[in-house]
Amino acid sequence: MPSSKEVALYFDPNGGEQTALLKSILVRMGARIKNVAADQVGQTVGCLLGRKGYDARENAESPALEQPMLVLDGFTDKRLELLLLEMKKTGVTVPYKAVVTESNLGWLLHQLYEELRAEHEAMQQ
Repeated sequence: MPSSKEVALYFDPNGGEQTALLKSILVRMGARIKNVAADQVGQTVGCLLGRKGYDARENAESPALEQPMLVLDGFTDKRLELLLLEMKKTGVTVPYKAVVTESNLGWLLHQLYEELRAEHEAMQQ
């Protein structure tokens, strides 16, 4: 299988079966998975992806996040559709999902989480 440029940043405060299923889907697709620890949510998306110009922040505030979050980088529309289809078929749910953009590379991960949470709440009303 050719090397993929697809990377998935994944944060899950609870782990468990959902995490294992999601990771198996991503591995089968050939995507790289970067697990995000609770003490890393104060870093920028660009830093977590290892992008040049996005250095780690010293003493970064890392507020507690309650739900799983998946941030996808390098996925084409077709590959994104495939991932979402596989997640649906296996019953994997991740409440907060985002695709990396030039705009959100500089966002702190917890800021992106809060933005997704607010959008999710707005859509529920």
